[in-house]
Amino acid sequence: MPSERSAVDRERRAAATAVLAGLRDQGQLSRAKVRQVAQELGAGERTVWRWVSNVAAARGKAGGHRRWFEVTPEDIAELAYWQGNVAAFHRALRERDPSAPSLPTVWRAVRRALTPGQLAGLAEGEEARREFDTYLVRAPSHRNQVWQADHNELAVEVLLPNGRVVKPWLTSFIDAFSRVVCGWAISEIPSQESVFAALRVAILTEPPHGPFGGVPAAIRWDRGKEFLAGAVTAAAKELAIDARPLPPYSPYLKGTVERLHESIEVMLLAHLPGFTHGPRELGGRPIDETAPLLTLDHFVELFANFATEYNTVHPHASLHGATPIGTWRADTTPLVEVPRARLSYLLLARKTRLITKKGISMSGVQYNAAELVGLVGERVEVRYMPHRDESVEVFYQGAHLCTAWVLDAIEHEEARRLLARRAEQARWLARQHHAASQKRRARFATMTEPRPSSHSEPGEEPHTSRSLTPSRSLVDHSVIPAHMVRPLSQPISDGDTE
Repeated sequence: MPSERSAVDRERRAAATAVLAGLRDQGQLSRAKVRQVAQELGAGERTVWRWVSNVAAARGKAGGHRRWFEVTPEDIAELAYWQGNVAAFHRALRERDPSAPSLPTVWRAVRRALTPGQLAGLAEGEEARREFDTYLVRAPSHRNQVWQADHNELAVEVLLPNGRVVKPWLTSFIDAFSRVVCGWAISEIPSQESVFAALRVAILTEPPHGPFGGVPAAIRWDRGKEFLAGAVTAAAKELAIDARPLPPYSPYLKGTVERLHESIEVMLLAHLPGFTHGPRELGGRPIDETAPLLTLDHFVELFANFATEYNTVHPHASLHGATPIGTWRADTTPLVEVPRARLSYLLLARKTRLITKKGISMSGVQYNAAELVGLVGERVEVRYMPHRDESVEVFYQGAHLCTAWVLDAIEHEEARRLLARRAEQARWLARQHHAASQKRRARFATMTEPRPSSHSEPGEEPHTSRSLTPSRSLVDHSVIPAHMVRPLSQPISDGDTE
């Protein structure tokens, strides 16, 4: 692309040239007037005389031909064919018409016909064209008017407990008015659970959260499947939040959270080992490839410190040098707060687990509670806070069952309650068996008493021994034939056969 020339403003040039041409038609044009116009327009006298001559020549031509080269709609389509390459378009133009103007003339015509955004769009597509667009900025007027939320894969590698190396994902909620990061969650992969966790932290104002928070009037997030999940949207609407996804391919509509991602990379990630956007060797390998990586737990701790500093210490140019917490406190808009107990069951990450003899297993950690006794083999819904594994909330058949505690940290009183529950269940079963036995005895009492014998004389007590009761067999027990019986005292003779 040729460099910009010091061209005269076209409207001033056209007006001045028209006046001089009119003076020439009247025979009143003088060299002094041409010199005066040339000095004011910053052009040479010969150039001004040529402009006047071109006007006269154009008037004498028939057919209304254009005075200079202009780009037609057909030329723009041809330029799009060459993907915005003006030089290639000029070569094709010369092949069709050897008398076509020079490349600088074509460049000037293209600039007159197309905006920089249109030219970039022809060369690189819609995304490049949008870089030249302007947008309506509707700044919020008070805190909690609108929050922005997003997922972002952080440009740093960390070490998981099982030895795997991953780039963690950040889920964040930021107040568009004060730039306060209200809530965040870091996970191995973006999920519905991380959205629940970050939103719950963002709303809570009780220590260790706050002082910012509360229920926002609206939340705008991208079209990620984690945000579009029915449970997330339902939870937000239950709190009367206007939660809606933004149109696709519109990051400019959540510029506040996008700017936060840039600040995180510059202010935190760039100084950590495992930063993936750092300098590299000629072959593409990171300069500090052998540096030990941070564990995920340590990285979460560093990010928590960064978030606190970002909210309370870091001045923002968009806030005229003020800090987010200062802007938040300067606004007097009342907060809509929700007690922690009300959010304990609403905005928690959720998973389905099977109750075993050891209780409930979550990420290798065992949880137990007295209410789980008797439910081994049942599936329950477990709701929990990521990065906080001391307890989980257990739901059974759609209702809250109990709070289960990690076995290593279970209190003595809770352990005694569990053992007492087991003993109580054993006593309950014993009571049920005893009640069933009593009912069985009462129901069959008349059938367990001995009946009177049919051979007893009137007034004679019936025999109670089974050996003396009459036989109920239908076989006729007659006398045994003599040939079937051999007295035991009679010896066997030689003639007899056995």
